[in-house]
Amino acid sequence: MKMLLPTLLLTLGAVAVAAADEPIGDWTGERLAAKYNCQSCHSLYDASLQGPSYRAIAKKYASDNNARDELSASILNGSSGAWGSNAMPSTDIPQDDLRKLVEWILAQFP
Repeated sequence: MKMLLPTLLLTLGAVAVAAADEPIGDWTGERLAAKYNCQSCHSLYDASLQGPSYRAIAKKYASDNNARDELSASILNGSSGAWGSNAMPSTDIPQDDLRKLVEWILAQFP
């Protein structure tokens, strides 16, 4: 009985860490993009919309060690001048959704 609780806690901790490291699937990423209206300016591959494609964003940040923080800041605070003259408005998005959305966007470039 004395070993049951520590074993249970260790198992739960390992499951939580594994879940945090799982890649964000397309269904989740697309659902979040729709929820926060990202698709009105962005798409997966089409660059003819007002904003860059998710693939172009991921490619730009592919070698940037600060990509997650920079992209998160752009989504939260908005940005202008990074992709031409169009400005991106700020988005009110909870941290957990923001993390998932950023991870999904950055995964779009191999």
